[in-house]
Amino acid sequence: MNSGRFILMLAVFGAGFLVCAVRGCRLAGPEREAIIARGEKTARVRRNLPAKRGRILDREGKVLVWSEIYFDLCYNADGENELSEDEQQTLIALFGKVDLQAGPGAVLHRHLTPGELLALEPLLRRGAPLKVSVRHERMLCSSDAVRRLAGTVEVRHGTQCGVSGWELEHELTLRSVPGEYSVLLDRFGKYMPKSFRMISKPQEGQDVRLPQTLEELEKEQPEPKREQPPAEPSAEQPVQTGSEEGGEA
Repeated sequence: MNSGRFILMLAVFGAGFLVCAVRGCRLAGPEREAIIARGEKTARVRRNLPAKRGRILDREGKVLVWSEIYFDLCYNADGENELSEDEQQTLIALFGKVDLQAGPGAVLHRHLTPGELLALEPLLRRGAPLKVSVRHERMLCSSDAVRRLAGTVEVRHGTQCGVSGWELEHELTLRSVPGEYSVLLDRFGKYMPKSFRMISKPQEGQDVRLPQTLEELEKEQPEPKREQPPAEPSAEQPVQTGSEEGGEA
């Protein structure tokens, strides 16, 4: 190899090294925060923190309507990230019969207990295609009057909203405001440890106290409608027969 070619090769390697060094300095210096911010913008997601809807009480403070929070285990597979054999055996050991052939988004087990949630934590941390979803259910006391008057709710934008009855009448008081948080997700879509950031705290709905007691509400139950006998036609009004107008009698 002649000296000219050797010098040219040194110059090329030197230029490449210089470019890498400059780029490294920029990444470690002025551009570092911008790059981290761009990465977090891609991987950081915002989620809602549900809050309980307010209760409905009678005049004496007896709870007539309230909300219960339940946790369900959902299958979160996307076709590529499926349950391994060990993960399937763990679920079977915890819950017995589980429909592992269910499609993505299917509920594998309802009403998780605190012990079951703790037992699932290792699976969730290591990226198993599982998701724990939160579900709020509106509960009513055992009273026909309450069932008739309480009304119904539906979930809108992550919170329960009154649709009819007391629920709609006292919506502004009962309605809760969900909080919001953000987390970083890994390539499996799982939360990365220590990435939780609270954006806004959830605000629970306020209780409503009715002016009546439960006993008074039950006494106010409407009586069943009685069928009224058909009124007899007056002498001045014609009686409609089976014949059409203009037909033969």
